[in-house]
Amino acid sequence: MLDSLLRQTTNDFNLIVRDNGSTDSTLEILKSYGVKFDGRLRVIEGVPTGSAQSNFAILMQETKADYVLCADHDDVWKPEKVELTLRSLKEAEAKFGKATPIYFFTDVIVVNKDLEVVNASYWKFKRIDPKISSRLSQCLICPPMLGMASGMNRALVDLSNPVPEKVTGHDWWALLVAAAMGEVIYNPGTTALYRLHGENYSAPKQVGIIPYMKSKLGAGFVRHGLGRRIDQADALIEVFGPNVPPDKMDILRRFSNLRSEGFLRRRVTLMTQNYLYPDLVRNVATLALM
Repeated sequence: MLDSLLRQTTNDFNLIVRDNGSTDSTLEILKSYGVKFDGRLRVIEGVPTGSAQSNFAILMQETKADYVLCADHDDVWKPEKVELTLRSLKEAEAKFGKATPIYFFTDVIVVNKDLEVVNASYWKFKRIDPKISSRLSQCLICPPMLGMASGMNRALVDLSNPVPEKVTGHDWWALLVAAAMGEVIYNPGTTALYRLHGENYSAPKQVGIIPYMKSKLGAGFVRHGLGRRIDQADALIEVFGPNVPPDKMDILRRFSNLRSEGFLRRRVTLMTQNYLYPDLVRNVATLALM
């Protein structure tokens, strides 16, 4: 990961790392790379947070940069990733205004622990249509992006801080803030190698009938997932309240009200209000089990 950052086509960035309770040689490796980054690498030590989400939330409050990219320690970035992200965010600011919160993301290549290709597209691996990023209703159900393939402008970082504890992730939260209060944009290319391995905390499972049958997903799992998603909608309502545009607030309130709806009404709401995944498999699983 560090080597891939050194190979970027631009060095106009600083790297802030917060150690989150590592028990290996992480700190020693970071120290040895300090000279290579020519003073652009800063390491923060502190009490372990217990989760990647909390660790990134602290980093988001720590940075004062105009543009922020979140980096996971076990991935590999393509050389043009930083430059492409910065250019895309700046072009979007020129179009929508610098005060507009903007979230940018790309596709990535899915690889195994040895960097061998598992799937040339994360979007195909997860049956994701990036176009759903323009629809808040579907973003509430399915994040179309990965945090490590994303970038945020200063307006979005400021608006997303502090990250509420009850949300599913710092990256999904920032995307939802942008979807509700600003703009979400994407580039169809791939900018990184996303490693899946045994110790990957958030390792996603391939979307498909056979993988889902093997995973033996139950009603409890699906209901818990829907509940976490409703929590995020509630957080948006609580944090931004009357500042949310009326049409977006209507989407949030309808989604939040799913908690109190009965068996049939809940399913009707999901379908008629487009609280849906971009693929048939997950929609069938949700409607059948939740």
